[in-house]
Amino acid sequence: MLPLLTPWFIHAALDAAGSAERMGLAPEQVRDLSDRSVEELVLGPGTFEITGPDGEPFYDLDERGHLRDARVLLGFFLVAGGISIVAIAVVLGRRPARRGSVWVAVGGAGLTAALAVVALGIISLVAFDSLFRLFHQVFFPSGNWAFDPSTQRLVQLYPFRFWQIAAAALGVLVLALGLGTWLLGRWAARRTRPDSTLVSGEV
Repeated sequence: MLPLLTPWFIHAALDAAGSAERMGLAPEQVRDLSDRSVEELVLGPGTFEITGPDGEPFYDLDERGHLRDARVLLGFFLVAGGISIVAIAVVLGRRPARRGSVWVAVGGAGLTAALAVVALGIISLVAFDSLFRLFHQVFFPSGNWAFDPSTQRLVQLYPFRFWQIAAAALGVLVLALGLGTWLLGRWAARRTRPDSTLVSGEV
């Protein structure tokens, strides 16, 4: 997810989604508002008390509450990913007898992720709005995720088209990394001494 939080991606996605036209602002203003929002999302403090071009608060209470929930969810995903990397490294370092099996499992997980994102991509071609709604119902059960695009800035700054672009980019990244992980796992497993050699007493 981290590459999708960079200005290089977000600015291009905002332009492609027509955010500036929707808000009646200059593209530079829209990018600045987004940069400040993402900075709070990633680095904090997470109040999202951002001042708009008119000098008034850019987000209302409901929008700020949703962004705080999104910040918690992002933190959870990043921490879970970090823990997974550390756990794999520990197993590979402390249990050399199981390295082949670990690499096979890592490769299998990568292939599973790649196949899953392909399946989701096919479904999203005809039902992206349903998947989008389901995602929010699962991860934001309090219901503070439905906003009025005519009055609320969050969905004006990040319209539905923006999330379609972001989801497609995330899918491509997951597919590439999943296949890369699968190939890495296969290669590493072949280079690792099979577990069976240790059972036979080879030193």
